[in-house]
Amino acid sequence: MAALGGRALVAGIAGFSINMLLGVVYSWSVFVGPLEAQFAWVRTDTSMVFSISMVMLCAGQLVSGWLIARTSPRFVMGLSAALAALGFVSTAAANGLVWVCVSYGVVCGLSVGLGANCVLATVLPWFPGCRGTVSGLLLAGVGLGTFALAPAVAAVLATWGWRTAFVALGVAFGILLGSGAAVLRLPRPGELSEDRVAPQEIGAEAPSAPSGGMTPRAMVATPVFWMFFTWMVLISTGGMALVSNAVPAALEVLKDEGSAAYLLASAAMGSIGAFNAAGRLGAGWLWDRAGARCAMTIVSSIYGCALLACVAAVELALFPLIVAGFMLLGAAYGGSVSVASAFTGERFGMAHYAMNYALVNANLMLASVVGPGLAGAAQVGAHTYLPAYGVLVLAAFAAILIARLLPAGHR
Repeated sequence: MAALGGRALVAGIAGFSINMLLGVVYSWSVFVGPLEAQFAWVRTDTSMVFSISMVMLCAGQLVSGWLIARTSPRFVMGLSAALAALGFVSTAAANGLVWVCVSYGVVCGLSVGLGANCVLATVLPWFPGCRGTVSGLLLAGVGLGTFALAPAVAAVLATWGWRTAFVALGVAFGILLGSGAAVLRLPRPGELSEDRVAPQEIGAEAPSAPSGGMTPRAMVATPVFWMFFTWMVLISTGGMALVSNAVPAALEVLKDEGSAAYLLASAAMGSIGAFNAAGRLGAGWLWDRAGARCAMTIVSSIYGCALLACVAAVELALFPLIVAGFMLLGAAYGGSVSVASAFTGERFGMAHYAMNYALVNANLMLASVVGPGLAGAAQVGAHTYLPAYGVLVLAAFAAILIARLLPAGHR
C-alpha cells in the first residue's frame, strides 16, 4: 500500500469515511418510535419504509455500475449527494406514509446504493495488490458508521425531534458526499507503480481472471448458485428483520419507553453495526484459512445463537441478552457479506465477477421485504417479536443444513 503513495491513502480514507456515513441508513429503527407516535402508524408501516429503502439500495448499486462506465465516479457521487440531500430534507417535511416511502425509501435508498457502489468501484483500483483486504476494510466502514453515528442521531431526535434530525442528515450527506465527489477518482494511466496491474474498467475482466469464469446465465443455471442464494436469503432476512426493528425490540425487553431507555436502546442497536464490521473482517479471514463450508457453517451457527439470545432476552426480560443477540447477529450478517464476495469469485470465476456478484447480492431485495415484514407482522399481531424470532431460529437451522450440503470444489 505504501508504494502507492499519498493519493491512494487519500482515496482509501475518503472511501472509508463515506461508507461510515452511508451506514446511517441502517439506523432506521431510531426513527420508528417518533414516526409511529406522530402519524399513528403501526410497525408494518415503518417496516415497509425500511424494506423499500433496501430494495432501492440494491437498485442503486446496479445503476451506479452502469453509470460509472458511461460517465465518471465524480458524477455518480455528486448525484448520490444531491439525491441524499433531497431525500432526507424532503422527509423532514413529510405528512404521510406515502411521502416517507418515496422520500426516504426510494430517494435515500437509491442515493446510498449509488454512493456505496461508487466507493468500491473508485477506491479498489488504487490497491490492485490487496483488493480483498481493502474491500473488507471499506465494507467494515458501513458497520462502524451504524455503531458510531446512530447514538448521535438518537440524541438529536431526543432533543430537537425527528424533523430536525432528517434536515441535519440531509445537510451532512449533501456536504460530505459532495466532498467525496471532489476527492474520489480512478487512478490515471501510469499513476500506479509498474509492478501492479493498471486499473480496469468497471465490469472488465482483470488480467488474472480465469478464462473459464462463468457467465451470469451459466451461473444461475447451476444448483450451487441457488443453494448459496437461498443461504444468503436466510441470513439476510434475519439481519434485515432486526436492523429495521432493533430499537423497539430493545425497548420491548427494557419495558420502558422513556428517553433514557430510548437512548440505551439506540446504543444497543449501534452494537449491531460494530459487530457487523468485525464479522466482515473475521469471515474473510476464516474463509481464507478454512474454506467455504466451515465459514458458512460458523456464520450460520452464530446467526442461530443470536436469535436464541433474543428469545431468551424477551422471556427473561434481560437487557444484556438482547445486546448479546444484537452483537452476534451483526457479526453473522456482516460475515455473510464477506462470504458472498469470496464465494462468487471462487466458485464462478472472476471473468464476470461484477455482474455475478450483483446477482448474488440481489438476495437483499427479497430479504429486505420478508425480514422487516415478518418482524412488523409479529409485533402488530402478537405485540411481541417472539414469533418472528422463532421463525428465524428455524431459518438458522436451514442455513446450517445448506452449508453442510453445499458441494465442495472450485465450481
